[in-house]
Amino acid sequence: MKAAAPNADRLDALANRLQAEGRTADLEVELVRFDPKTLQGAEKESWYHLRGIAAFQRNDRPLAFGRFQEGVEACPDSAKLVFSLAQEHEARGEIDAMFEGFDRVKFPKVFAHYALAAARYAYLWDRPDKGRAYVEPFFPIYFQLKILDTTFLHLRGLPFFEQVWAYLAAFSVLEDEFGVLGEIAERAAKECSDFDAAGVRRELAALRTGDYAETKAHLHEQIEEHKRKGLPTGYWAMRLAILTAQESDDPVAGSAILDRVALGPNDFKWLTDLRVLAKGDLARRAGDAVLEFHYQQECFKKQPLLFEPDHAVNFHLLDVQESWKETYRASHRRT
Repeated sequence: MKAAAPNADRLDALANRLQAEGRTADLEVELVRFDPKTLQGAEKESWYHLRGIAAFQRNDRPLAFGRFQEGVEACPDSAKLVFSLAQEHEARGEIDAMFEGFDRVKFPKVFAHYALAAARYAYLWDRPDKGRAYVEPFFPIYFQLKILDTTFLHLRGLPFFEQVWAYLAAFSVLEDEFGVLGEIAERAAKECSDFDAAGVRRELAALRTGDYAETKAHLHEQIEEHKRKGLPTGYWAMRLAILTAQESDDPVAGSAILDRVALGPNDFKWLTDLRVLAKGDLARRAGDAVLEFHYQQECFKKQPLLFEPDHAVNFHLLDVQESWKETYRASHRRT
């Protein structure tokens, strides 16, 4: 049998193997076989982190909090343990402590998806300034690479430029400040390749003016192009349907427009949930509180953290999520 590499993380390998075998429930039992006092470096960090995750996956949040807290004490420089503990502070309604943790482990100290998750929490707790701080570190790296091709970025563990730009766009809308957003778009257009500069400029103009005529025309073109190529059209069709439905004062007529969007097996599954959010928005615009509450309840069942700010801004649904965020926060405040 081949010996493990000297720097191999046996705990990480164990977790991956159990996941591949469909035995994640056995993780906690397997971890007991290791004595954390004998572990060093990455393995020690992984042991504490995986124990916290095991409790989290059982929805035992108090135990997860205690384990992550113990892990941070044992591995104070561990970015993933600090991040995980910050998430548990959020679940306990300890929002200042959550932000203190996120502030300690900004990207690139943590993986990209952790940074975007921190930005999502900042959005939920009305701290667009924090959200900006969590996503802005991506842009110097994009400008250093100068290539914004999606595959190129994915292979380097980076989110798509347009996704991070949309996060920043959401915070810019909430703060009514588009200067930095525009500067980033123009710099990317001048310095980077494989970048849809026209598309980003079109989105920025719509956000600034509220005029989505050019966006709707582009969505029509995208739908037809995807049809010709045999590609999924749901993303583009739902965006167009939402913008069209929002022009109606009748939530029933608007909902009918949304229902006409046919989603195929290769479309994003979350588009179904987004349709519910959009219907809630129509009810809100019409002042139908009873119907809005119905859709709000349905949405929270599938999207307990609402939609990420990039989706909310891309689908023109920031306003309704702003009015629903208090419902989320009320369920997470300390009593």
